[in-house]
Amino acid sequence: MTADRWFFMSLPVAALSVIMGGHPWAGALLLGVMLARVWTLRVRSIWVLTLVLLGLFGGLWGMRQATLTRRQLPFATPTLTNRTLRVQPDAVVLRGAAYYFVARDIVTGEGLTVRGAVKTADELQQLQHESHATVWRVSGQQQGILPATNFNQFDGAAYWRHRGIVKTLKITAITGRERAQSTLMSGFTDWGHHWRARLIQACERLPGALRVYALGLLPGTKAAESVAELQGMQRLGLLHLFAISGLHVALLLTAVEWLCVHLRLQREHWETGMLLGLPAYFILAGSGSGVLRACWMRGLQLTGKRLGWRLSTLDAWALAFLVGLAVNPGLLFELGSQLSYGLSLGLILLKDESKAWRQVGLTLLGLPSLLSGLFQWHSLTLLANWLVAPLFPIVILPVTLLGTAVFPWLPGVSRWCASLLKRLDDGLAWLATLPGNVPFGKPAWWVAWLWLAGTWWLFTRAPRQRRRWVWALLVSYVLVYGTIHLPLSGEVAYFDVGQGDSILLRTPFNRRISLIDTGGRLGFPQADWVPPTPTTYGAERTNINYLKSRGIDHVDDLYLTHHDADHIGDLPAFLQELRVKRLLVPAGMEAEPGWQRLLKNSATPVKIEPIQVGSQVSLLVRHPYHAAPAENENSLALQGTFGGLNFLFMGDLDQAGEQKMLAADPQLRTDVLKLGHHGSKTASAPAFIAQLKPKWAIISAGRQNRYGHPNAETLTTLRQNQVPAVSTQTSGMIRYVYRGKHGYWQTKLKGAQVS
Repeated sequence: MTADRWFFMSLPVAALSVIMGGHPWAGALLLGVMLARVWTLRVRSIWVLTLVLLGLFGGLWGMRQATLTRRQLPFATPTLTNRTLRVQPDAVVLRGAAYYFVARDIVTGEGLTVRGAVKTADELQQLQHESHATVWRVSGQQQGILPATNFNQFDGAAYWRHRGIVKTLKITAITGRERAQSTLMSGFTDWGHHWRARLIQACERLPGALRVYALGLLPGTKAAESVAELQGMQRLGLLHLFAISGLHVALLLTAVEWLCVHLRLQREHWETGMLLGLPAYFILAGSGSGVLRACWMRGLQLTGKRLGWRLSTLDAWALAFLVGLAVNPGLLFELGSQLSYGLSLGLILLKDESKAWRQVGLTLLGLPSLLSGLFQWHSLTLLANWLVAPLFPIVILPVTLLGTAVFPWLPGVSRWCASLLKRLDDGLAWLATLPGNVPFGKPAWWVAWLWLAGTWWLFTRAPRQRRRWVWALLVSYVLVYGTIHLPLSGEVAYFDVGQGDSILLRTPFNRRISLIDTGGRLGFPQADWVPPTPTTYGAERTNINYLKSRGIDHVDDLYLTHHDADHIGDLPAFLQELRVKRLLVPAGMEAEPGWQRLLKNSATPVKIEPIQVGSQVSLLVRHPYHAAPAENENSLALQGTFGGLNFLFMGDLDQAGEQKMLAADPQLRTDVLKLGHHGSKTASAPAFIAQLKPKWAIISAGRQNRYGHPNAETLTTLRQNQVPAVSTQTSGMIRYVYRGKHGYWQTKLKGAQVS
């Protein structure tokens, strides 16, 4: 047979996964190209095997989709259920009093994502030290998994569907929990998960940065402190190359081989032992896509060597790729899998290139995925990678292993290891502060695929011909950058931030970027026995994420309507991630010390400007009329015209404030009204709605919120005045996209409507 036959046969299967992943036309075109490439080999056996693989994978994925569709539930309407779950000890993730895990229903066999909260300190301690598979008998609420509710947001529903899970369960009561009985089939996996749980518990006790590195590189899990401890690695994009790509797995396996050789063990013995141990190591290392690829590639190469098969490295990659697609049909659409399989393929195909061209190739191969997933790229990543890559096998990984291994006996050595790793990351964090970060934005998916194709085309040329193709690729990046950063359209976007408010006002060509509120979570007191958790901000996944996806790295005017946490709680994230030029607050709020603690970690100096009716700012200030404490009754109300429509944004202003606005301007009108106080009955008085006569009412409120927003009285008022209402609860993010005086409405969950 032709060399690298499995590689060629895997390409049409990849194209089929694109079709199944929601891009039928692009996938069909790709499938045609891949089949044509296989046909040009003129080897009948390869052609027949390719068709067989397409039939097998198509049938497998078709049956899988039918099963998942049958199990699917709506995400908006939870139903009561009783479940008996088999839970592996390393699956449980604790954050404060909350826990999360993935489990399998013993009765139906289906997988579910599960969340709940511990009620007592004893229950928390039990979960922290559990190391065996357990059976949970629970009651709770089940529903479909919520998809992405903001544009360009991570889609949890798609992620879990790729893994065969379409339901989530919120536990309300646990009626029983005992140790699970292992069977002949489950005994091996239970053993692997038992030791992984023990490893996680050991890593959790490590100090500082060592804890974060050890958890990421050994059991393959993420520490809660990773955002704070590894800022340099994250800002320069190096975490994705090391932890996700599976590079550490290959290095560890290579280290085991080196040790066996130098201990003069018989090759056939240690190769057999490694082959038998790979499944256990796969479980122990976290079973991620990078671990799957690395373990299967090494296992196939060892098996081929033992059986005398001629299996090239490229064919080993292709077989591991087919296994990955069988496990996860959405592999090609996930950043971690793209980097793991894509960069390892690049290393194989570029092995004969010079060091400089190999580095250029790997950079160009990884860049489309990084821009599509992270929306930005630091030009100093190349320098950092050049500095850190050699240190990874000789410093980072050995120091992590040493610090982890000796901690029970020599904690001082472990603290030294943690200090060394922290200093390394501090150096990278300093490097990341230098000019060079490119807030690129999210390219269209088909553009990213063309960039990948162009990169492969580049390396089919002779080295002396490549320079002009490199320049052509760079020019295409510049052109796409320009279209993202200078859009012809503007928008008014109401983010879905749960129970809170955040609204983007962006004019064409991004001439002015304004934001009304940031969103945030209301804090509730915790019991003394609940361990503290690092502060996180929902904005990083919702509105900040969206701004970055549009290439926006600054906010000209950030209006804070009042001081409630659900409106300004995520302000620190904006001040850390973006350049905020001016904060505009209702007159009187600037003197309140309570909220100003949110300003202390701002990346750049921020100007605070109090405003009231009559203030000369980019929006018309309708309320307040005088300085006062920034409670709901003193909330900002702002008005502006965009794309031929007039918009009124009411913050949390109450009915008394509405009456003041009507008294000041009896002719007040608007086309689009953002209801005050999330649709509460304390706002949106019948007289106010009747006077304004809006064409649309927008409600920003959390799903199943404890306050009952929007209130039934408010919805009745809107119906009586024939005002259609659109809510983030049911529609997700709502945006009006316009050019000139015309535009159209879009919602994330319910599509578009021409205005």
